[in-house]
Amino acid sequence: MHITKSISIHPNKLIFLSIIIAIFSVGCSDEGDKKGRRQSGAGGKPPSKVIPVEVANPEIGLAASFYVTTATLEPSSDAKVNSRTTGVVKQLLHEEGDDVSVGDVLLILDDDDQRLKLKQAKQKFDSAKREFDRLNRMRKTGAVSNLDFDAANNTYQSAITDKEIAELTLSYTRVAAPFDGRVVWRDVDLGAHVAQGDLLFRMMSIKPLLVRVHIPANRLGMVAKGQTVQLIVDSVAKELVAKVDLVSPIVDPTTGTIKITLRLDDYPLAVRPGDFTEVHMVTEQHQNALLVPSNAIIEERGNHFLYTVSNNKAQRRPVESGFVMSANTEIISGIEQNDLVVIKGQRNLNDDIAVDVLTADKLANKAAANEKPANLTAGKEAVRKRRQNSDRTGDKKRANGNQKRGEK
Repeated sequence: MHITKSISIHPNKLIFLSIIIAIFSVGCSDEGDKKGRRQSGAGGKPPSKVIPVEVANPEIGLAASFYVTTATLEPSSDAKVNSRTTGVVKQLLHEEGDDVSVGDVLLILDDDDQRLKLKQAKQKFDSAKREFDRLNRMRKTGAVSNLDFDAANNTYQSAITDKEIAELTLSYTRVAAPFDGRVVWRDVDLGAHVAQGDLLFRMMSIKPLLVRVHIPANRLGMVAKGQTVQLIVDSVAKELVAKVDLVSPIVDPTTGTIKITLRLDDYPLAVRPGDFTEVHMVTEQHQNALLVPSNAIIEERGNHFLYTVSNNKAQRRPVESGFVMSANTEIISGIEQNDLVVIKGQRNLNDDIAVDVLTADKLANKAAANEKPANLTAGKEAVRKRRQNSDRTGDKKRANGNQKRGEK
């Protein structure tokens, strides 16, 4: 006996199943399309991208090795002026910051005591001289013994010495500048009592200024007297030029360095002793060196390379670099002077990739294209502001009209 079962499905359930099947079919179709696109991409090469670059030929010039260090500007002479006698400060003739010449009087001490001692010494000198002259005349006639004459002579010589000491002590009351320079410190006040040895002033000779640097003996190279050296001083913006004045003939056994003294003759008023300076000293030079911009060279794992352009293709070229300067780097081997070296855009390159060399005309067109959107934006902004001002003016007029009508 055969039994047949009939299964009935509710219409709402049938609609739900149809929706599920449709969604599944669409998902499978999308997956197939993606897989097909991936297969198509794997089978064929993507379109090559052209990289815009700027190029330049290497230049022939001077390559130099610099020794760079920091130092302090020093005066050529620095002296403390101390009192050489005792007294009270009577006059102060110069202040801190004054430029003075050798022999200019800086300060005067009260000299009454020293003048009295000089007067006394002169009286003794005059008396001893008269006695010496009298006995000297008598000695010629034999009327005086040699013993009496020697005693008179000794008294006379002592009087001369006492007189000179008194004159010298009096001169100490007028304190003078020991050299041409500038007063940088005053350590005494008017009316103060000073003793022998007390500090009065500090003076510096600032023409020229000196810079003392210590260079490792193995970096001395071509440094010689008269060589120019570049200085970058903190207090001024421009670069200053000094000259090598002295080169020590010995090597410091403790540090292994040689002392170099630089002389700075011309400098702005803002430069002062004590300023910090960066010293750039040439220690070696190569004439007729092949130079490329330093930013064109790429370093990778201790090796250097750059890109050149040939037939609109980038060529990776390993190079051996020499002296590295701020803007340029010396190339010892790897390229020739007629090669086109990539100086901008090299970071985006690979070997044998297509490039578009940007000439001067292309760069000008690119700049003009970038300028147009900026001008358009500025114009739109100006129109928008004019509309805002117009709207505000209209609102103000309407408000005034409503107010007048309200008053009526």
